Amino acid sequence: MEKLAYFLQIVTTVCSALFAIVFLFYNWNKSVFKKLLAIQFLVISYGLFINFLSINNFFPYFPHLSRTGLLCAFLMQPLQFLAIYKILNGKKIQWLDVLHFLPALLYIANFYNYFLLPASEKIIMLETNTIAKFAEGFLPDYFLPVFSIFQTTFYIIWFGFLLKKIKKEISSKTVLYFIYFMMLYMVFHYLPPVMVILNYYDTHSITSWLPVIYATVNLVVFFKILATPEWLFYQKPNKVEEIIIIPTSSQQEPGLLEMELITKLSPKKLQFSIEENRLFDRFTEAIEADQFFLLPNFSQKNVAEKLNVSEYKIRLIVEKAYGIKFSEFSNYRKTYFLLNEMRKNPQWKKYSFVAIARKLGYLSTNSFYLNFKRISGVTPKEYFDSLGN
Repeated sequence: MEKLAYFLQIVTTVCSALFAIVFLFYNWNKSVFKKLLAIQFLVISYGLFINFLSINNFFPYFPHLSRTGLLCAFLMQPLQFLAIYKILNGKKIQWLDVLHFLPALLYIANFYNYFLLPASEKIIMLETNTIAKFAEGFLPDYFLPVFSIFQTTFYIIWFGFLLKKIKKEISSKTVLYFIYFMMLYMVFHYLPPVMVILNYYDTHSITSWLPVIYATVNLVVFFKILATPEWLFYQKPNKVEEIIIIPTSSQQEPGLLEMELITKLSPKKLQFSIEENRLFDRFTEAIEADQFFLLPNFSQKNVAEKLNVSEYKIRLIVEKAYGIKFSEFSNYRKTYFLLNEMRKNPQWKKYSFVAIARKLGYLSTNSFYLNFKRISGVTPKEYFDSLGN
């Protein structure tokens, strides 16, 4: 049991770090929601690492990291709340939002002198006091963990009032499920300060039930979010998006998005030279043969090799014919194929979006969701739900 718990702690810490880095890399230049969520996952990742050091008494090897763990608790709740609040209201970060981080600033101020101490003095203080006893600051013992519990309660209640206020305005069940999921996850943020108050870090081992529960919950949350990419690609719909997802009167007729893609995929061949016209015909034949455009290795490089020409010529012929880059053409072609199959082939309506992503040749479901949203303005689930598929 001890080895299993130790392994669980390591796996959770490593997975959280990898998840945070990947999420930050792919989403930092996106919306405010994704930036705040990316920062939150970085904070959670660091908090799990500190939790691992604490429960295993490794702080003497990392003295400068002591007293930084509970700081994560003061940062996670406002980051999580602001991420959801901003996306639901379509607002940007404002100066007043800094007020949410005053408890974290209070925490830093409390241990300001301690943070500046050399490692040797910190080790002595850690050996003199227990890990859970906050005796190095000017605030009373256990004030900060109790205040952290109060802060978590405050944000859960605020979340509830916010959800009650705007619940009728949220048409997507996916978004509601995501908010409920994040609220439930916020409840588990009680565990770190509770473990501090109960002296868990000093009197219990890594096999104790609270550390195991906390590690397991975080691991489940990370993989659940990865397995549900539509949560990460939601945006408050605007008038343009509403126009795009209006269903047609007959499901046998192409929808607005499908007609738009037909227009975009109609080549402009009038300006072609004879040689370019021949190359374009070979290009079209090659990508349509055995539905090459659906294979995972479908790329500008592989098409060029298939036709025994340079990549430059392939890029030039695509841009001249469609006015877009090859990567855009690839995504348009895949999306048009999907819409056509969903309209004509009942079997496709039974597939999960994970299976659809694979059938379209995407290497990940996230890539499928992201590219579909770039083209349509909404996620695949929101689009096909609006059509009744």
